[in-house]
Amino acid sequence: MAASRRLPPSPVKTGITHAALAVLTFSAIGTAAVAAIRFTGDAENASPRQVVGLFDDPSHEPVNLMNRTTGDEHNTHGEDPHAVEDDHHTPNLGVPDPGSEDETHLASAQPHDDPVVEVITPDTPVETASAALPEAPLPGMSEWSQHGGRLPVIADDGRTSFQVYRRPFSNPAGRPTVSIVIGGLGLNARVTQAAIDELPPEITLSFVPYSRGLQDWVDKAREAGHEVMIELPMEPYDYPNNDTGPYTLLTTANALENRRRTEWLLSRATGYFGVTNYQGARFATDSRAIAPVFEMLEERGLAFIHDGAAPRSVFETVAESNHLPYTQAARVVDADPTGAAIDEQLLHLEAISLQRGSALGTGFAFPITIDQIRDWAETLPSKGYLLAPASALPRTAPTYVSAHEEEQAQH
Repeated sequence: MAASRRLPPSPVKTGITHAALAVLTFSAIGTAAVAAIRFTGDAENASPRQVVGLFDDPSHEPVNLMNRTTGDEHNTHGEDPHAVEDDHHTPNLGVPDPGSEDETHLASAQPHDDPVVEVITPDTPVETASAALPEAPLPGMSEWSQHGGRLPVIADDGRTSFQVYRRPFSNPAGRPTVSIVIGGLGLNARVTQAAIDELPPEITLSFVPYSRGLQDWVDKAREAGHEVMIELPMEPYDYPNNDTGPYTLLTTANALENRRRTEWLLSRATGYFGVTNYQGARFATDSRAIAPVFEMLEERGLAFIHDGAAPRSVFETVAESNHLPYTQAARVVDADPTGAAIDEQLLHLEAISLQRGSALGTGFAFPITIDQIRDWAETLPSKGYLLAPASALPRTAPTYVSAHEEEQAQH
């Protein structure tokens, strides 16, 4: 009996057999289910009936310019966007030395007919101030120079560029005003476009005369409602190590040469109400060098705004002796170009405005400066301040009164 007894099945073999049967069973069930769904199911029932968003109202806040420019290698003009931001004292000016054989002249450009544009004067009602400023040049406000560009002139009826190209402004309630000038524009396309588009139109924009396409930038700024100034590069103490360009106004140059350089700088564009200095700590202390330049500015109906960076300047004294509309900034808001430091300087401007009725600050075209001023400007109405264009501050010559205004006054 013991010899004929069958051995029990192997546990391993039994396990494999059972696993195989289980797999076959589940495969058969799955295949049957897929077939049933394919031939009897409705595809529409497999699609979502509603898309649910996590946010009902997406944010429309602009991305800070600092973040937008980070990592950009080139702007739309083919320039390095960091060239000016990292060291604005030594921009790539891209222009020849005056008097050289390579100097570019535009004398071959033919004058075109002046456009017929409605003139907006400084006394235009404030309701009009949100509109685009009139396209430059206005009739009778310019002449062609030997450098090929247009130079501002005082019109036959007494109008000046300071009067007709400034942004209209009214403050009947006498609220404290704060004004800001952003300079160094035109060299960096991304930053310049952001300043034009994102800053309130009451912010005054100041352009580098060496900028390529300068008239296009001025036109865009005025179309957006910004009044415009042109910068005059002036001799700093460390010149020429700190090179401010071939048309820098110098204490060592004679009056004729500085007037020639000023004429070139003024002829680069049209549509600006005045000029400001770019650097010039040394030049600002020399009344002999300043006088012929300020005489020329007064002859051409312009204003001068000192950026406030040269505390020992004699600009004001020379301006008064030449009856030149003039004012000086109380603060350079981004001498320390950090967000906290800029905010602190803007608070100082508010305090000065409360004490004096008005305050002017200047800043450079750093992305952080544009971001901070854009956000700060939105808070002014709730604080009781009024944002004013810089042209509202200079002491002025008698205000030009248009024929239309005279007719209204008579009635």
